[in-house]
Amino acid sequence: MGYAVVDVETTGFAAGRSDRIVEVAVVHVDELGRRTGEWCTLLNPGRDLGPQHVHRISAADVWDAPTFARAAGALARRLAGRVLVAHNLGFDARFLAAEFGRLGVDLALDGLCTMRLAARYLPGRGRSLRECCAAAGVALDDAHSALHDARATAGLLAHYLRHGALAGPTVPWPRLPGDDVGEVRRGHAVATAPIERVALRPGDRVAFTGQLAEPRDVWISRAHDAGLVSQSCVTRSTRVLVAADPFTLSGKARRARAYRVPIVPERAFGALVEALRR
Repeated sequence: MGYAVVDVETTGFAAGRSDRIVEVAVVHVDELGRRTGEWCTLLNPGRDLGPQHVHRISAADVWDAPTFARAAGALARRLAGRVLVAHNLGFDARFLAAEFGRLGVDLALDGLCTMRLAARYLPGRGRSLRECCAAAGVALDDAHSALHDARATAGLLAHYLRHGALAGPTVPWPRLPGDDVGEVRRGHAVATAPIERVALRPGDRVAFTGQLAEPRDVWISRAHDAGLVSQSCVTRSTRVLVAADPFTLSGKARRARAYRVPIVPERAFGALVEALRR
């Protein structure tokens, strides 16, 4: 049978509403606690990436990554016939159930939670993944990376298994198409942003998206000083959208691409403003 240790990184906490999985990892562990395989891929959520300062995944990273719908078959195949394990299982299970639910697959997910099991095997210690790993002597190399967190959780599971076998339910995972989708790992982005050739004139309308290096209010003030008009949303009359990340999947960026509005990075916009002032 064995275990499938899972971790997901997400755009937020609202699994059943607008938030999505942006990275998923599965580590296989046998009944003796030995790691026997692993799989991990980034996912394109079709929306902004949420707290990037936490998971450190860029829009460029997920630009060419599969959607959950494309990767669902590969994921289900790696979970089938094994006990699902996660640290704070409720969180990961909610997101997995919501993503499969969007594909018309209703799942009641259950398994083993290494956070809850810590009360039995690590009494008196903290319950976060970092605190549990420190108490059990398990390495946690890169927190909030799905693969590294899954490896650390697999290490916790192995620590627990030294005290005896752990039984858990298995989920009847469906067989879905696309079970051979390739992995897209973080840090291996090959996409390059197109260079937008654009000039600005006084009266042009500009909009901003993302967490810019300089405060947005500063950029809006500079735009106004140069005779530009700042918009809070993107319309067909918007001349440029200034983005912290030109690969951004934000709602403004999706609208800009639909309207063929050029998306320019912050530094390029600064050069356009300077040219307008000359």
